[in-house]
Amino acid sequence: MTTVADVIVVGGGGAGLSAAAEAARLGRSVILLEKNAGTGGTTSWSVGSVTATNTPHQRRAGIQDSPEAHFEDLALHAGALSSRDNLALRRILVDNTTDMLEWLMRLGVVFVGPMPEPPHRYPRMHNVVPNSRSFAYHLTRHCLELGVDIRTGTKTERLVQENGGVAVEARTSGGETEIFRARGSVVLASAARGERIRDLRTQL
Repeated sequence: MTTVADVIVVGGGGAGLSAAAEAARLGRSVILLEKNAGTGGTTSWSVGSVTATNTPHQRRAGIQDSPEAHFEDLALHAGALSSRDNLALRRILVDNTTDMLEWLMRLGVVFVGPMPEPPHRYPRMHNVVPNSRSFAYHLTRHCLELGVDIRTGTKTERLVQENGGVAVEARTSGGETEIFRARGSVVLASAARGERIRDLRTQL
């Protein structure tokens, strides 16, 4: 069986659900493949805290924070490993934490805080309530509202390059093989072991 969509997302955790939602918001047809019986991935196993600046929570507490201070403090947080940081990605992170947190809140995710998070100079830790499964619940609901086709119990086996595009070969929980062909892009958002992701990328 072969199914075609504009975008194929591999992985149904927080990153995959967010990528699928954004692609669907832009009018693309999206299929999301998740090997487990439900969405959430390792996001649902996380502590559930988000480090962010200039949030409504900080403003209510009278905290005047900035992305620049956040950028500097992340170097302290990394300690001896800070030299290995990708500074461009760190900049993207600190410049977008406010919008990211407020977007999640608009979807229904509830946060408490901010809490102290040494060595950050200001309280920036925002904790999700009741727990980290809230991310998947609200993101999944948002994806479904946008028309994302979520296929759980579907494990990606390999990527196939064909006619200038990419297809995903996956196996369903029933043992059947299906091909998902992307007219546009394949997004690898799986939290699978590092070597597994490298294997998938190497196939291209």
